[in-house]
Amino acid sequence: MLTRLDHLVILVRDLELASADYESLGFAVTPGGEHADGLTGNALIPFEDGSYFELVSFLDPEDPTDNFWGWRRFLPYEGLIDYCAASDDLDSDASRLESLGFFVDGPDDGGRLLPDGEEIRWRSARIRQEGRLLPFLIEDLTPRGLRVPGGPSASHPNGATGVFRLEISAPGVREAAFSLSALADITNDTDASVRLGACVLSPVAMEMGDATEPGPSAVELVGAEPGMSRELDPVLAHGAGIRLHPSAR
Repeated sequence: MLTRLDHLVILVRDLELASADYESLGFAVTPGGEHADGLTGNALIPFEDGSYFELVSFLDPEDPTDNFWGWRRFLPYEGLIDYCAASDDLDSDASRLESLGFFVDGPDDGGRLLPDGEEIRWRSARIRQEGRLLPFLIEDLTPRGLRVPGGPSASHPNGATGVFRLEISAPGVREAAFSLSALADITNDTDASVRLGACVLSPVAMEMGDATEPGPSAVELVGAEPGMSRELDPVLAHGAGIRLHPSAR
């Protein structure tokens, strides 16, 4: 079954610069490594609730080769481009979704090397769709703690402790909620929002004439300390819409 929101993908052009900018926003950034396909590298911003931000950049922006998730087409755009749900049985989840009429690519093997040379491995699958309304799926083959650091790495000076709400732009809110409910294997006849683990997935209507496609558009983080909610600087966040809301839960 799908157990939780695993992570959000934020595409950046310069990983080193983006890491420094996110640190200036009060996040602790952990170096990730190079993906097994040799196309992308990443850095992680893990949270206490187990979710994380993945800052991703293509190692060679001029190379037309795309990765499994189809992220190159977003260049030169920066920002929130994709999200991922964790599965404890990817074969079963893929079969269930296909029985509901979804077309699923994968599962395929993936992995990356940590800076110390250790290899971490996973399997992932993606749902064929226009845009990124639905997440791609991941199942760990090595311990998740190797892929997602915890402890001090998940403690942030700005007080962020986890992802409370993810806004997902969609041409039809009710239709999006129906698809998300089917994905999460829940019955939802009244609420436009869908809960995946501790995170609320909230479809929002795309604006008329909006050039963007369906997919994640903004994220609300919960903080550890009381205080005023605030929008983080989108320039320093490299195009990602992030709100820190200490009282969200």
